[in-house]
Amino acid sequence: MTSSVASHLDDTYDRLQWMGEEYLLDELGDEAGGFKRNGPLYDKEMMYWTGYLYRYWHYLTGESSRNIYHQADAETMNTSWIGFHALDPEMAVERFKEMS
Repeated sequence: MTSSVASHLDDTYDRLQWMGEEYLLDELGDEAGGFKRNGPLYDKEMMYWTGYLYRYWHYLTGESSRNIYHQADAETMNTSWIGFHALDPEMAVERFKEMS
């Protein structure tokens, strides 16, 4: 969410949006210097919902990925998922904004 790859996805149009997940992950891996396992591992369903909500949030508000992540980082999303995943996405975004 704080990478240049994420900032490109925030653009109205960027070629990275159409390159596919493998290409995006390669670009992100190059920027990060590889992927290292450190920190908590999160549930796949929670991560899918988080990714969806981050993109929805951007399209709803126009906020950058970096700004969204500062309001709701991975740990916040993980602890909120159980109560928020069944909400309408717009309502979930509103709740996160109220919390930050």
